[in-house]
Amino acid sequence: MAQTLTNETNLRTRQAAIERELTWLKRIRVIEWGGAILFALIGLALRQMGIAAANFVLFIAGVLVFLALGHEARRREQISDLADTADLRGVKEKFAQLLDEKLANDHFVLNDLHLIVGREKCWIDHLVVAPSGMFVIDILNWDGTIVGDTGKQVHTWKIRTPDGKVRPARNPVSRTLRGRRILCNWLKGTNLIWERVFPLVVLANPDADIQVTNAARRVLTPEQAVTFINDFCFEKPVLSNAEVEKLARGLNQHTTGA
Repeated sequence: MAQTLTNETNLRTRQAAIERELTWLKRIRVIEWGGAILFALIGLALRQMGIAAANFVLFIAGVLVFLALGHEARRREQISDLADTADLRGVKEKFAQLLDEKLANDHFVLNDLHLIVGREKCWIDHLVVAPSGMFVIDILNWDGTIVGDTGKQVHTWKIRTPDGKVRPARNPVSRTLRGRRILCNWLKGTNLIWERVFPLVVLANPDADIQVTNAARRVLTPEQAVTFINDFCFEKPVLSNAEVEKLARGLNQHTTGA
């Protein structure tokens, strides 16, 4: 088993924030709709009595309805976002468990790494530090047919969902390469060279149909990613076990300090 130093926290924090907002929206929902109904009834009653203030009271009811409808739209959006966040968190935690179980005990895993180097910062979903090098891994839960190219010049991929809709998506390899570059800047002065820092995009949804050009060694399923990392165990190591642990714990301390 690998040695896991950090667990996922970013999505957990986001999930908690969404749940707090939904709780607030639930409370304000009662106030807004209740107030709108109350002011509407009062306004109609005043109009029946011929009182001039009726229009102003009905105007307030209309404002409350407008606010309530806006918050209803926000509530639906947040419910959808909460479901997506929970799904992605589950995927990331499952992959972290796979890394923990399938990698050797001389491998260190840092999940949800927030790295700040100079004026640059990035989030790395999973980082594996091994005698063979480092593996910068970003994970996605896209489903449907995924069409794209790993080349830097290709900025957009296309995702065709099961219902036939096509939507664009930013090339995820670019984000992973940026994380790799920032990590390599942190590694300056160590014994690890850039060529031994491998960027990987993991498409974890089992329903994903991956049709990505030049995907080899770049875009993988969870099982393929683990196999890719383990295959380096048969090569001559570039880091000693002591160097691996020093780098992993140094990154952990740097992140904690950041």
